[in-house]
Amino acid sequence: MLELFNINYLLETYGYVGIFTVVFLESGIFFALPGDSLLFTVGLFAASGFLDIYVVIALIFISTFFGAVVGYEIGVYLPNLRKYSFFRLVLKEKNIEQARVFFEKYGRVAIVLSRFVPIVRTFTPIGAGVARMNYLLFLKYSFFGSLLWSTTVTLVGYFFGHVFPGIKDYMHVVVIVVVLLSIVPIFVELIKNKKAKNK
Repeated sequence: MLELFNINYLLETYGYVGIFTVVFLESGIFFALPGDSLLFTVGLFAASGFLDIYVVIALIFISTFFGAVVGYEIGVYLPNLRKYSFFRLVLKEKNIEQARVFFEKYGRVAIVLSRFVPIVRTFTPIGAGVARMNYLLFLKYSFFGSLLWSTTVTLVGYFFGHVFPGIKDYMHVVVIVVVLLSIVPIFVELIKNKKAKNK
């Protein structure tokens, strides 16, 4: 399991299978896995000829799309677990109703933009399932979000790999920078919410 967190080891040992597995799990099942940093690194590896850029983009798109679909189905099933005290506490009818209102108003945007935010990317499909967001709408915007995320982040890594071929020698620094950049939106939103509450 720990190998899934070591991106270099993951790519060099498991290649395309490792990419599919991690992206699939991180897209709607298990949040504590590399996401943006993996895609960026995959782009770097493709630039050096270790991976095929067209294959990895297609693979990432497929895995993140179907990972989100599984996350949605998990969300649909979760209310059935309210017989257990933990789920009864979390999945109160009031909370589910608030989720329904949120996804009715912001569901389309949330599904697309959540692809670019760690942790949120994992839980948004589950929330959409709990809220019973219109399934066809979910699939449509999840398709678009998956396509956008899989191409942009991977191609940025591919571009950097071509412009700065020596960047692979500093992968530990690159991964840290990408992770920090990917969590910036979370902190920005938290600060905005804090200011709004203070007002």
